[in-house]
Amino acid sequence: MRLRLDAVEVLAAFKDIYSYEGLSSILGIHPSILCRYYQGDTVPSNVYTKRILDTLLSKDFIKEFIYKSLSKYNWSYSRVLSDPKVLNLLSLYISNRILSSLAGSGLKSLITFPGISSFISSLTATRLDLPVIVLYDTSSKTSIDTTIDFYDLGILRKGDYIAVIVDVLTSERLNILSNFLRDHELVLKILMCIILADKDLEKVISSMTLFEYLIP
Repeated sequence: MRLRLDAVEVLAAFKDIYSYEGLSSILGIHPSILCRYYQGDTVPSNVYTKRILDTLLSKDFIKEFIYKSLSKYNWSYSRVLSDPKVLNLLSLYISNRILSSLAGSGLKSLITFPGISSFISSLTATRLDLPVIVLYDTSSKTSIDTTIDFYDLGILRKGDYIAVIVDVLTSERLNILSNFLRDHELVLKILMCIILADKDLEKVISSMTLFEYLIP
């Protein structure tokens, strides 16, 4: 049932950007059936659940969704990411990517930064049953985002495998992260961001770990 509800939540996010007819052409599911899912009258079958999740949670469609959302709201990133449905969609996408890439790897923690990053990470952590550590960002006014639980650094152990989730990755944030990993002798298994602010960082990060971003 959890996967069926996930499919409805994904559909609800996409419905804000796409018409029923548009989603029907993408998914091969009649618009009237999609409408019933969206309105909560019923949930998808196992077959349709897999089709919705496999299709709409693919990287290509998530990228398209983000670009269309930004275009709809005059390229206001904060406006798009203030939508709980979008945050939930991104957490679903990220958790699926982490699971598919690192299944059985023994991941111990998620590391993130204050603000939107921490919202996405907290939702993702709930799905993966992992603790979250929020790093100090010198561009922020506070060192800890008090809107989510903060876990004591004592949970970390030398050699722990960790994943990093960040909304906008800048060179400053990469430096903070690199210093933190070095100081605590952690192993970065994957870094996922929504927006890569500096394309020159891609080569550097890709040499360190698995790396994925959505924009540009």
